[in-house]
Amino acid sequence: MNPIPGRGWGRGFWGRGGGRGWRHWFWATGLPGWMRWGWGSASPTAPTVTPETEKQWLKNQAEFLQARLDEIRKRLDELESEKTP
Repeated sequence: MNPIPGRGWGRGFWGRGGGRGWRHWFWATGLPGWMRWGWGSASPTAPTVTPETEKQWLKNQAEFLQARLDEIRKRLDELESEKTP
């Protein structure tokens, strides 16, 4: 019988049952239940970026942002010229 009836948890505690299929897992696997489906191990640290690579990346990003800024300014000029007939 459900130890907390009327809570919608189904048979057993937290809806898991607790009978067949859940017993003695530690003895079968050597791991407690919370370790079986845990997160994976941490990833190794990322390789360091060389100064030349970082410099090139920053130049590319600056060019991209400058192009977007030029497009925004162009559109603002178009809107302002339409405003004054």
